Order: sequence, then structure tokens, then C-alpha cells
Amino acid sequence: MGNLFLLFTILTETAAIICMKLSAGFHNRLYTVLAIASYGLSFVFLTLALKYLPAGITNAIWAGASTVLVTILGILIFKEKLNAVQIASVLLIVIGLAGLNWKS
Repeated sequence: MGNLFLLFTILTETAAIICMKLSAGFHNRLYTVLAIASYGLSFVFLTLALKYLPAGITNAIWAGASTVLVTILGILIFKEKLNAVQIASVLLIVIGLAGLNWKS
């Protein structure tokens, strides 16, 4: 159950960040409201996830996964560009996430 709440945390925070970008600095009120609502849901889901999962690992997975998703969506939606060092750094985050989720 904790992993499901963590997934919802990651998805709602990712949505919040994309909506913040689309709000154009608070000029588009719809996206501003959606960003605030998404962040609120993100914290609700994170609080529920923390009932089941360790705080440090949960926070690391949340931050890393959201970073990777926002980066991918930034490329796809906003046509953002990454240089080689940035691509390598995002790949290191992915490797770190795989390590954090490795079952011994």
C-alpha cells in the first residue's frame, strides 16, 4: 500500500511542477490552481506513504523519480534541451533509484 501512495505522490508532484510551468508565473490562473491542488494531494499521499515506508528512502525515491519525470516531460512538452552532462546526471539518478529499489 505504501508503494502505491508513493507512486501517487510522485505523479501528483510531477503534475504540480508541470502546471507551475504552464501557469507562466501565476498568469494562467487555471494552471496555478491546478499546481496548488496537485501539491496538496502530493503531501497527502506522501503522508500516507510514510505510514508504511521509511522516511529517508521514501523521500529519495520521491525526489528522484519526480526529477526524472519532470525532465522527460520538459523535453516532450516544452521542447527543453539537455546537454551531455545533464543527460548523464539524470541517468545517474535513474541508477540511484534502481539501487534504492533493489531487493536484497
